[in-house]
Order: sequence, then C-alpha cells, then structure tokens
Amino acid sequence: MENTKTPMTDHNLPSNKTCTKCGQTFEASTEFFYRNSSGKFGLTPRCKSCVNQDNKESAAKRDPEIIRKQATARSIKHYHKNLEKSRLRHREAAKKARQDPEKLLVIQSRKRAGGAKLTPEEIENIRKLQNNLCAICRSPDPTDLDHCHITGKVRWLLCKHCNRGLGAFRDNPEWLEKAASLLKAVKI
Repeated sequence: MENTKTPMTDHNLPSNKTCTKCGQTFEASTEFFYRNSSGKFGLTPRCKSCVNQDNKESAAKRDPEIIRKQATARSIKHYHKNLEKSRLRHREAAKKARQDPEKLLVIQSRKRAGGAKLTPEEIENIRKLQNNLCAICRSPDPTDLDHCHITGKVRWLLCKHCNRGLGAFRDNPEWLEKAASLLKAVKI
C-alpha cells in the first residue's frame, strides 16, 4: 500500500494555524505547535502551551500510588510472560559477574550489607575498628553487617548468632533487657 500523505514541508504548510483549544492563531510552525505525523499538516491541533497545560492537569489528577501499582502489575506480567528468558539472562549475568574478582567482592559486600551499598573497603574499615571481632560476643571473623531497618544505616559487624538474635528481638532494646533480666533471674 502506497503512502498517500503529503510530507510536511514548508511549501505545503499554511502560513497560520488556529489552536483548537484556546482559539488563538499562530504561525504554523514547530515553534508554536508540536509535530504530529498523523495530524493535518504534520502538526498537533492544539498549540504547545495548551498541550503543556493539559498534560500538567492530567498529571495532577493521577494518584502516584495507583500509577506505581499499575507499573508493578505490568512488570510482574512481563516477568511471568518472559520467565525463562529473564531467568537465563539473569543467570548468565550473575555467572559473568562472579568470574570477575572485583565484581565478586562488590556482590559479596552488597549481600553482607543487606542493600546498604557499602564498598569492600568500607566493610574492611568497620572490621578494623572492631579488631575483627563481633561487636556483641567478641567472637573472631564476624560476617554479618547489622543495620537499622528504619534508616538503613550500618551499625556493626556481628557474628551470625548475634545478628539473628537482634533480628529475633526486632531491634527492640526493652525486649532485649527483659530477656537478659529473665535469664539472670532463672538459673537452672
């Protein structure tokens, strides 16, 4: 099928064009109208200021939470539709990253930091400050970075047992003190 539309050139444009929204007449150019290949003369029917105003009003009406939920739903749908492809691509990227020693250190530090995005050097500095000992029980070679679940800030390097213990008490100092006093009171 042959394209019968006339391409937009200066010789087939009218000298003036009236905005369908505000009714003002402007020079028919891209200075005042956006390009629109399906529109008459290749320009939008509304002037740029009206289009911009409509876009602002439309954006103000949209609820960011609904937009976020819609985007999440689209992502999930796409993920499940292309599940095998996505998994294969992820496996290949992970395999490639593990083969590079520098990237492997970054991957391991991110896992230890629980998303705190610390560099291996920053983790090593924390380790030196604690003399390579768990901040609570003082056992050697702590592997877990403890962080505040509210602010995300890293607090200490802990051994796995102490880190799990803090997590079990949901970082609540009152509960930890009560547990300690119960342990001290009951000696079996």
